[in-house]
Amino acid sequence: FAVPINRKRWKDNMKGYNNSLFGKKIWCHAICGMWHSKTHVSDRGIDCSNIVMSNGLGHIESNHVCSLCGRKDKIKVACWDKECRTPGGEKNTPFRFHVTCARQAGLDVGDSEDPITDIVFKLHCFHHVRPELVFRAKLEDMIEVERGRAGNDLSNSRSPMSFETASTIFNWGIHVIQSLGWAWRWAEWWVAKGDNWEPLIEKGQDESKMTKEQLRIVDSTPESRRDDARLCRLASFGAALRNRDYDKEGDDHNVLGNALRAVFSTKSLVGPLNKPEIEFFVEWLARVYRSDDPKLGFGKNKTPVSDEIDPNVYYSNGCPKFKLGNRPLPGKEVGKKQIFEKCEADYDDYDEFVETSLLSSPPSSVMSKRIPRKIKR
Repeated sequence: FAVPINRKRWKDNMKGYNNSLFGKKIWCHAICGMWHSKTHVSDRGIDCSNIVMSNGLGHIESNHVCSLCGRKDKIKVACWDKECRTPGGEKNTPFRFHVTCARQAGLDVGDSEDPITDIVFKLHCFHHVRPELVFRAKLEDMIEVERGRAGNDLSNSRSPMSFETASTIFNWGIHVIQSLGWAWRWAEWWVAKGDNWEPLIEKGQDESKMTKEQLRIVDSTPESRRDDARLCRLASFGAALRNRDYDKEGDDHNVLGNALRAVFSTKSLVGPLNKPEIEFFVEWLARVYRSDDPKLGFGKNKTPVSDEIDPNVYYSNGCPKFKLGNRPLPGKEVGKKQIFEKCEADYDDYDEFVETSLLSSPPSSVMSKRIPRKIKR
């Protein structure tokens, strides 16, 4: 429901009032009502008075677009970080997202306790996500389950696997490939500023006495990440996953495997993985993709995107980011004994993001003190 601030305005226009959002029973997602900072839950339901415009014909969020899907409909939540701003944006222009889009894309969506309000709902953009929730950290959590069974070097990977272990790995695989299915959008953000990954510290290790190699740190720059994203065809791969383009290859699983192998051979994105580790991800993520689980959000279950020419979902050349179009399917043209493929037909706006990143400072969370993430076993 929504109550106008100035009720006198509507006193002589009851017909207009009844046709406005104030005069109607507003239908609102419970999750949207709980998450938006200007709405609250009361005995009457979800009070939307502070987000309905004074004319009663729309809501304040209609002026903002979701930074993932590009749509203006429904409620968007701004990044919690006070320093957040979109590329080239001024102060008070943070990234905004539909909660469902952000959750599916693998962003930081969660809540925390607050001594005053009990629970605070928080959403962080790609640049301000907590270290334990970045893409590479999810990979580490996924493979740690296998290491607990097959050993640190995965030498016992062919030993019997329990149903519990398999289901846990599979569930992590859903989160990982879900996120990759949005790489058509976040690849640009990764190119511009990297991520907030932090080393996974074993019990008894002292980070201050360890080398970069021991910490598995991979140095990169906007220019090197741009080259890496192009080499592994990251954005194109995300678009292909979203539309389940690999289904068209029938029983030929090599194409999907080739594409996954290229992504997981990109050290600046996933870390320095050895061959058994790469093959672990290739095998399991291909299995998760072929399951066609609705939670993946691919194919008929994909999130609708804006049909307007919006820079969030369209390249500067007017082509959509969210589908391959004339770009060849990633993994289809890999030569024998090669990992990466040469593709002259790909296009992107990475250069623009590289230039923007060089003119701006890194996000506040990147400049903060590193807090080691403890290993989970």
